[in-house]
Amino acid sequence: MTENKPDEPRFPPSDMMSKTYERDAVDEEAGYTGSEPVYAAPVEFTPGQQAGEAETRIGVWGGPSSGKTTFLGALRLAALDPSGPYGRWQVVPSDDVSEKFLVETARELAIDKVFPGATQVVRSYAWRFRGDLSGTAFGRRRLWRKRPSNRLEFELSVLDVPGGAYQDLRSDGLAVRSIDHLARAQGLVYLFDPVREAKDRDSFAFLNGALTRITRLCMQENRLDGPYLPHHLAVCLTKFDDPEIFHRARRGGWTDLGPNGVPVVSDPAGFFDWLADDLHGSTMRLVGQTLRAHFHPSRLHFFTSSAIGFGTLPGGSVDLRRFGNVNFVDGEERIVGPLSPYNVMEPLVALLLGMRNGGRP
Repeated sequence: MTENKPDEPRFPPSDMMSKTYERDAVDEEAGYTGSEPVYAAPVEFTPGQQAGEAETRIGVWGGPSSGKTTFLGALRLAALDPSGPYGRWQVVPSDDVSEKFLVETARELAIDKVFPGATQVVRSYAWRFRGDLSGTAFGRRRLWRKRPSNRLEFELSVLDVPGGAYQDLRSDGLAVRSIDHLARAQGLVYLFDPVREAKDRDSFAFLNGALTRITRLCMQENRLDGPYLPHHLAVCLTKFDDPEIFHRARRGGWTDLGPNGVPVVSDPAGFFDWLADDLHGSTMRLVGQTLRAHFHPSRLHFFTSSAIGFGTLPGGSVDLRRFGNVNFVDGEERIVGPLSPYNVMEPLVALLLGMRNGGRP
């Protein structure tokens, strides 16, 4: 393949498109006070309280260093952008703990220019998202209805645990509670860290066991849809601003510039598959195959994302010669420019619209 020149981003050649479907502290182990006793294999699941029929819950999970805490902290900042393609949103914390997290992480990211610390203790968070899609490409026109049909609402429910809780065959109370939490949601956001995968090549070990147990629990409750889980899933390939990943995307011809001068990937599922091959010897291809084996194609969405966004020029466009938004200061990562979350709200909206429409948004 001919390597693209740095100033020539473009879409991938048509023959490279997918033919199927469409940062970095190490997480430490954390105990959960008040958890269930340690379970011996085989793990037995106890059905928990089901969400109400009118309640839409979305869960978030990812392996070690996947950037889950930073992603969650950037959500409200992303929702504040009135020019976003997903309309206007308000994020309301459900309790004091969730409110404190939202305020503190926003300050760390936007003002202190530092990344939140890695998850070391177990916390439960919940935020109510209320949105209006009027005037966007996702909005509906129903003039005969007095009440707008474009107002949507969901709860983002997060059991924030170290990514190691999802390691294969871990069977303590924390692991069981985490899996049960994900199984109860209607939609899931899975954060995949390609930077860690390029180095450690172990992402499959934090996905395979988790999905196997979620599937087992759903089967016990007769919730499987044929061979598939009933959930809608958004797969976020995180840290897209990282030079190692973004350079690969440009070299492969997967990027173009959007109308605001921000890089876009027109086929993120295809790029995921291509990157899996480009990271030769990694477990990324197994990750993709596992996801597609567990979720119906119409309920599976891929995104490239970055919680902090790219380094920008005055006016907001990305300087492709200096697109990184992170520097090392005294050995620690610091955010350089303005925070501009990239594809952070979009996965949640895609899940919500997919659930509303029964398939793809």
